[in-house]
Amino acid sequence: MLRRLLPVILAVILAVLAGAALAQTVQRPFSLGISVEHDTVKAGSPIVVKIRFKNISDHDLVRMRRPEGDAHGELLGFPPIVRDAQGNEPPLTRKGRLIFGRQTPEDKAIYVGVSVGATAMHPGEVITPEIRLSELYDMSAPGKYTVQVWHYDEEHKDDVKSNAITVTVVP
Repeated sequence: MLRRLLPVILAVILAVLAGAALAQTVQRPFSLGISVEHDTVKAGSPIVVKIRFKNISDHDLVRMRRPEGDAHGELLGFPPIVRDAQGNEPPLTRKGRLIFGRQTPEDKAIYVGVSVGATAMHPGEVITPEIRLSELYDMSAPGKYTVQVWHYDEEHKDDVKSNAITVTVVP
């Protein structure tokens, strides 16, 4: 009798566990993805990361906006995460240090004014900001670099990372 009931009991337990796992899945109000036009570039060439951010909720989201447009995603709430093959962050350029607030004593004499405001992003709306990664990081050393961006989810109070891409820099 127990042998016949064992598969039924196991099936019920698995169904309960699967239901609990589904109940814990967080439904984000947005989707976030990145890409690059070329995943292999020559050292010194521009590396531009294209971000695709879509409001997939049924309500407006607040997003950052610049009068100059969406050219600098790092200023619009999409900071990059860049790591070399050893897992280290490549050195920041002077511009990168200024934008990310990691100035050296020599950098502090320079003022960078950035104008940022907020606007509503309606359901279904997509924005496609870009990050000129090679202006922020010294990626002139040949090798593989892993890149992601992250965005803060106001509704769930946590950071959401994009897909990871690999950029190979060749001599």
